Amino acid sequence: MAEISAAEISDLAKSLTDIFSKFPTRQTPNEAQTEDDLIWKVLKLLGWTAFLRQQNLAPKGREDVPDGILFKDDLAKGQANKTPEEWRRHEFGLAVVESKRWNRPLDRRSGTRGEETAPSTQMLRYLRRVEDLTTGKLRWGILTNGGRWRLYYQGARSVAEYFFEIDLAQVLGIPALHQSSRRGEMRL
Repeated sequence: MAEISAAEISDLAKSLTDIFSKFPTRQTPNEAQTEDDLIWKVLKLLGWTAFLRQQNLAPKGREDVPDGILFKDDLAKGQANKTPEEWRRHEFGLAVVESKRWNRPLDRRSGTRGEETAPSTQMLRYLRRVEDLTTGKLRWGILTNGGRWRLYYQGARSVAEYFFEIDLAQVLGIPALHQSSRRGEMRL
């Protein structure tokens, strides 16, 4: 296991702060803007350069479409791209990503049209579906609204209650609405 030096952590914090400084955190950016201008930039900075976006989990319809699949490397992504069915491409991935608009509550529906389901419920549904599709090969999920980032593991005793969460906006001192913790969350 490689150690991360204080200088590397400082450089990462500076790079993350730079990404956030170019994003309108004091406004209400929509989901697409939050994805393009914040979430995918953060994921790339963290080393996730091999990914596919909007890959359907169902053979028909568009009900279960996570915002992305993260792959170990370009080879795994290439294998996924050779698979004609989108839902089968998940078996080459390491994690599914679900992105939400800036500061959208993750544990409740917002009352806004199109936001009738809580994002956490949506992620749990994706994880169940993807685990079935990949026969347990893909069991990780990332859910974020840009400020708060969660890492879910389908093998947890209670996937709904035990996940790792970091309030990245708070860690970096970025103005954001901070929602209260739920039981089982680990917040930094």
